[in-house]
Amino acid sequence: MPTIKKRVNLTIDDEVFETLTKLAKKEKTSIANVSNLLLERALELKEDLYFSRVGEDRIAKKNKRLSHDDIWEN
Repeated sequence: MPTIKKRVNLTIDDEVFETLTKLAKKEKTSIANVSNLLLERALELKEDLYFSRVGEDRIAKKNKRLSHDDIWEN
C-alpha cells in the first residue's frame, strides 16, 4: 500500500547506521521510523532553542511590561 508521507534519501556514516539499527531492533520498529522520530525531536529542540532566544531577547529589553492580570482583564 502506497504511503502519503514524503520520502527523504540520506547518506549517513556507518556508525550512525549501526546506532539506528540497534535502536530499531531494541524498539522493535524500522530504521525509518526511528530516524523519523529522532528528526522530529531534533526539530522540536531547535524550535525550543529559537523561542528561548527570542524570549531572552525580549526580557533583556527595557520595554514596558504588563502583568498577567492586566493582560487577561475583562
